[in-house]
Amino acid sequence: MSTEAAADRSLITERLRTETRDLHTKAEKAPLQEALVKGKLPREVYADMLEQMLLVHRELEQAIREHRPDVPALSAVVTDEQFQEPYILEDLAFFGRDPGSITALLETREAVAEIRRTAREEPLGLLGLHYVLEGSNNGNRFIAKAAAPAMGLAESGGLRYLLPYGDRQPEVWGAFKENLAACELSETEKDTLVEAAKRMFEIIFRVHSGLHRAKMAAG
Repeated sequence: MSTEAAADRSLITERLRTETRDLHTKAEKAPLQEALVKGKLPREVYADMLEQMLLVHRELEQAIREHRPDVPALSAVVTDEQFQEPYILEDLAFFGRDPGSITALLETREAVAEIRRTAREEPLGLLGLHYVLEGSNNGNRFIAKAAAPAMGLAESGGLRYLLPYGDRQPEVWGAFKENLAACELSETEKDTLVEAAKRMFEIIFRVHSGLHRAKMAAG
């Protein structure tokens, strides 16, 4: 393969990284996320966050399952191992939370609506949404180190969502990026992925901020 061709094939991964950088920073600076990173998030609030993220992951992952057969890029990149719903359910069981009694925040309901719109109008965009959540596992490894002691957690329970692949994280992420870079995408399709990724960063920011506001209001 020529150097030019190789550069072209890697462009989508580079675009996703660089064109969402500011939004990534914004999401990291949400109060709830900052508290988690600094090891200051109460255990109960972390469980509340898992509940809201379960609803987001469940909706997205179901949509991906439905569209994977007819969207080649989804089929080529997204594996069942990447679906985080089972890992969140495992953590919620550890915390004694009932996944059937979750009350969705307004921001979470808006997130679900956006996922459904994407699935209906531009199913390729589901890969852009998924890219953000899958990529967050890289930072989650370091978050777990800070958050776990503060919440009295260990790898034996309560941390599966932050550490879904354990020591295999670099390997899984490397394969994800390689498979994504190998997809034959038009410039319009690349734009679709980038714009969807941007929306997912905003979704996460709003969900985390909404949860923080709800907890502040509750005292």
